[in-house]
Amino acid sequence: MSLFQQRLLAEGVRAAEGDYPVLSAPILNKAESSFELLLLDRAEQLDQKLQISALFNHFKGLTKNLFVLLSVLLFVIGASSVGQIVFTEQGTQINFFWAFGLFFIPNLIALCFWLFLFLQTNLLSSGWLAHFSLFLLKTVEKRFNPQAVRHKHFWALFKCYFKITFSGDLGRYQLSYVTHLLWLSYFSGATLMLVIMLATHQVDFIWETSILSQQSFQWLTELLAYIPNLLGIAVPNPEQIQQSHLGAVNLLAEAQNSRLVWSSLLISSLLIYGILPRFLLLLLMRFLLIRKTQRFTLTLSQPYYVQLRQQLKPNVTSLGIKDPDLSNNKAHFPPSLETTNQPLPNCFYPVAIELSESQFIECQKHVKHYSPEQLVLLKNVCDFQTQQHLLNEVKTIEQKALVLYVTLARLPDRGLLTFIKSFTCLTSKSFYLLLIDEGLMEPSFVSKRRSDWYQLAAQVDIPLENIIQFKARGLNE
Repeated sequence: MSLFQQRLLAEGVRAAEGDYPVLSAPILNKAESSFELLLLDRAEQLDQKLQISALFNHFKGLTKNLFVLLSVLLFVIGASSVGQIVFTEQGTQINFFWAFGLFFIPNLIALCFWLFLFLQTNLLSSGWLAHFSLFLLKTVEKRFNPQAVRHKHFWALFKCYFKITFSGDLGRYQLSYVTHLLWLSYFSGATLMLVIMLATHQVDFIWETSILSQQSFQWLTELLAYIPNLLGIAVPNPEQIQQSHLGAVNLLAEAQNSRLVWSSLLISSLLIYGILPRFLLLLLMRFLLIRKTQRFTLTLSQPYYVQLRQQLKPNVTSLGIKDPDLSNNKAHFPPSLETTNQPLPNCFYPVAIELSESQFIECQKHVKHYSPEQLVLLKNVCDFQTQQHLLNEVKTIEQKALVLYVTLARLPDRGLLTFIKSFTCLTSKSFYLLLIDEGLMEPSFVSKRRSDWYQLAAQVDIPLENIIQFKARGLNE
């Protein structure tokens, strides 16, 4: 199972559980493992019960079959359009640019439209193709798959799978890949049928116009024939271009040669200007899709994963006081993980951010406990002037790590985000975020506020492993 499939499985478990991790799973003793490894191991354990991988493989196969079916349909439409549009029963003469334009111009318009949507990031994944594909997939599941009714989490997993694969950059590359695949199928069918029809029918290529001069037509033809001519493909010469004017008389000896060069120009033009660009774009989108799946990551700052982190790899610390929450949840994770705390470096630069007097006292106790010699450096940043002073001297800080003390109960606002982000951008030192928990909030509110701080940390590039919740013991006594 690839890393993308493992992470997709973890998202499936999240969809099955809902807002909070409520299912229990045997977790191996991996005290040195990262949270994500424990998370992926838990998802693999729960997959045996929930059968999520089997459903995801089913969704993948269903999507592949749908796109193959649409490709075959477009191939047939492209093949049938040749006889209906180009070859008619009224005569054996074909207007060359009319035949080429009927296939090339719609493709060019569609290509420009796709490029516009592709550059809009999320516009393509929310367009008609995404909705149409989801509608077909859902209709097929409801009509032909009885498992959709039996499986308890079927529709939750259905929504989870296609929300990931059809949204964001993954959806943009996936739907772009499908778009080029369908157009490639259409052109392949049209080109193949065109070769068959030209091999079994004798037609003469002409041009007719009411507003274009002969020089304009000759220039357009030579422009179109430039690349085929470089590739050694037979193309009309200036004399043959002039003779193809409506009403011009071709010598009988040159008629067959004229049909051959015009036919080769039409076929090569569809191959070079129609099939080849779509094929190259198809390969490009396939490459980007594979690369994006390899770089797919979980949003570990979401409330669900923040809650799960407290179960699998707790980061709650206190000064000699055992966390009652960890004691009550002891059965949910192994003893080796019960009181696991992210260790602080031996020497760090402490920064308190807008703490109250009582909170600042607890902050001083914590700094004194872990790094007494750094206590004199501790500052409580409470105003704009103090912020600017700290930002000016950050480059002169000798310590390799900075610990930011904030209160867990505070809602991170835009001003705090801007300050911390400007702080982290000025130096390459390690940053730790220590959340002071006064023990006055309801558990559900603690979970929500903890998630808010994890989201802020993700935005300012502070590793989520460097977030520590500090149970202050003197605030509520």
